[in-house]
Amino acid sequence: MNELEKGLAAEGLSLRRYPVSGEPSPEVVDRIAASLEADVVVAIGGGSAIDAGKAVAAMAEEGGSIVDYLEEVGTKPPTGRRRFLVAVPTTAGTGSEATANAVISRVGASGFKKSLRHEGYIPDIALIDPELALDCPPAVTAASGLDAITQLLEGFVSTGGNPLTDALGRSGLATAGRSFSRAVHEGDLIARSAMAYAAYLSGVILAIAGLGIVHGIASPLGGAYPVPH
Repeated sequence: MNELEKGLAAEGLSLRRYPVSGEPSPEVVDRIAASLEADVVVAIGGGSAIDAGKAVAAMAEEGGSIVDYLEEVGTKPPTGRRRFLVAVPTTAGTGSEATANAVISRVGASGFKKSLRHEGYIPDIALIDPELALDCPPAVTAASGLDAITQLLEGFVSTGGNPLTDALGRSGLATAGRSFSRAVHEGDLIARSAMAYAAYLSGVILAIAGLGIVHGIASPLGGAYPVPH
């Protein structure tokens, strides 16, 4: 980040950081979006950080609370307007750098886990550099990788699939099958690169073919309890 800040400063550009932790809540998104003055949002981190960036970039243009625009919760359809968005994943899991939705969670008795979704929310640029995942802990690598594998499998058997998503699913599953264990236990660049590829494909397939009942279960569980996606 220091090198990034120096590079931006050399071009006369400023950078403001907004750290997020865990899956973004409506309150976090609304707070950041209300104070956002930047023309470009760069989301760096795991899937939740990228989802937060998507949501903030969108709500900076929409105005109001993100709750009003969430599927099955809000009453307003998103317009797709947003600030310019760059996604930089540091894990290989959700494929959020390729998807049209951002998952927003409010945990508790009346909680929910729903998506802000519009085709216009697919990032303008996705910078996928496996070197950024070299320091990712084994537990996070495993959880993220299983999410990618699950999405690949769900998309592959989805009734919304087509020959293109089937071909991508085969490629992603074969690549993850060869590389997942190595990425968790050794974490070398070759394995990280393979899992980054598989995760990206899982996001592409998700955006086209949709997912299944396994991810459907994740929504009520994630709204009721602070459990990993």
